[in-house]
Order: sequence, then structure tokens, then C-alpha cells
Amino acid sequence: MGLLLLDFDGTITQSDTLHSLISLAIVSSQKGKGKGKEEELTALWSEIVQEYVAAHARHRAAYHPPADQRRSLAAELAFLESVAVVERASVARVGRAGFFGGAAATAAASSGDDGLGLGFLRGLGREAVRLGLSSSSSSSSGDPPEGAVRVRRGFGEFVGRMGGVDNNKGGGWDVAVVSVNWSGEFIRGVVEAGCGGGRIEAGESVRRVVANAVGVSDGLVEGPRELGGEPLVTAGDKLRAMKWLKEGMEEERVVYFGDSTTDLACLVEADFGVVMADDADSKLLKTLKRVGFEVPHVGDGEVKGKLVWARDFDEVLKSGVMDGI
Repeated sequence: MGLLLLDFDGTITQSDTLHSLISLAIVSSQKGKGKGKEEELTALWSEIVQEYVAAHARHRAAYHPPADQRRSLAAELAFLESVAVVERASVARVGRAGFFGGAAATAAASSGDDGLGLGFLRGLGREAVRLGLSSSSSSSSGDPPEGAVRVRRGFGEFVGRMGGVDNNKGGGWDVAVVSVNWSGEFIRGVVEAGCGGGRIEAGESVRRVVANAVGVSDGLVEGPRELGGEPLVTAGDKLRAMKWLKEGMEEERVVYFGDSTTDLACLVEADFGVVMADDADSKLLKTLKRVGFEVPHVGDGEVKGKLVWARDFDEVLKSGVMDGI
């Protein structure tokens, strides 16, 4: 059928998961060592987040033209590429902070892992979804526990149906994930658990994940090999990853699902794009409208353009929009 490419944070999941990844890594690394270091690392993470937000605000304020004057796709994409310096600086600081290295190495050694710590990071993804499921099924009110991740409704059924080859409901897509998240293995764990525990190795529904990786020996964040080891942080990086994944599939169609402005380039470059949003006022939908794209809801009758939006994968399946692609 072609390439079906999904963003991760906010697309497969209901919200950003970086906080969950860091929180679980801190707890795991400091288990049995007392609360002192755990509190220190938690405070450091809060400081990094605050500085990141402030750096983005300074960059936006200094950039010209401002958002309300960026009325073309080219102008918006230029701005999105300009934030690379802010993103790369934050990624480097996260790596130096030591949230990952020690915990992953210890877990790998104690479990007989292959020394890469992949099982540790993938396990964090599975645990995050478990926490999300347990909190969503609980009758107690309030925020979900630290580290919890919730996938969007219908995700497991969607990738199983689209990626399958033994059905007549649109299967046969080459399903992959591309993300600016810091750990491809964490993503794999979330996807496994979100699909009901099924594997995502080659041959299963989600065949490839292009994302950054955590170096266990030093805890630094490394870019994917598909981009030559450079960190994947911008809309342009995602577009380059999409083109890499499409190599050898020039005659096939590409469908892209995304929720944030880092997905903008891929959404408009793909043959068909689906914006995942909780409502019509999402930042990405507003940005698309500003630069000239109309994006109707997937349930608003016959789809005539190349972009639609949906709240979850259930809405996509019920609309039948994938059947006609």
C-alpha cells in the first residue's frame, strides 16, 4: 500500500512523554539509594525544562518575521529550522545531566542484557503505559502518577489493521514511527504495550522506529543512524527521515500522522496527512490555517483535500478515510 508514518509524542500518545521517560529513569536509577539523589535529579530536570522554555521564548521574540506575519509555508518552515540551535543545546544538556547512563548500565548488567541497555529503556516504555492504564481505570480522581503514558484511543486496532497483510480492510502498509523523542527503545516499549503487548520487531505491525537513542556508557543522546548520527530535533530532520524511509518506494503513497509543528513539513510533503488534535484549536491546526491550509475534521463528510484532523485513531477508522488512499 505504501508508507504509513506516525509521529510519537502527542500522536500515538495523548501528550508529550519526555517527562515520563525522565521521571521513570530517575526513579529506576536511584532505587534503594535513598531520596536525596532522586530529589536532586528531579530538581535538575525542572531547571532544564524551565531554561528550555525560556530559551524558546527568547528565540521567538528575537526572530523576524513574527508569527502573525509568517503567511507562507516557506516562512514557517524557515522559522522551525531556526530553533535547531535551542533544541540541540537542550538535548546536549539532558545527556550531560546523567539521567540515563548509570541506570541503564546497571540494569543491563544485572539482567544479562546485551550491554546496550535496550531492554531497560524498552521496559520503561511498557511501565509507562501500565501506569497510564491503571490510573485511567481507577475511580480515583486527580492527575495520573509520575511516569504514566496514555496512548490515543484505537491505536492498537489501527496499526494492527493497517499493517496487517491478511485482511481486506486496508492492510499491507509499511508502518513506521519517526520522533524527536530521546529514546527509540522507550518508544518501542510504549508501542508494544499500547498494542496489547505485541512485539514490534521486523515483520510485526510497526516495523521501524526512527528516533534518537540514549548511549548507555555515557548517557548522552545520540541521533539516529538514518540521519548520520545527528540528533533528530526539527521539522526538517523529520522530513529527511521520511525521505530516507521512502527510499525504494518511490511509486508508493505516503500517509503521515502528526500533532505538532515539528510535523508540518512531513504532513504537507506526504500524499495524505492526518493531524491528531484534541480540538480544532490546536497549535498545529492554527499554524496550518495561517499558512494557507484548510484542514477539515475527518468526520466532516467526503474528504476532498490532502489534510484532515482527528481526535484519535478510532475516529480515523470509523471515517473510512484510509480505505480510499
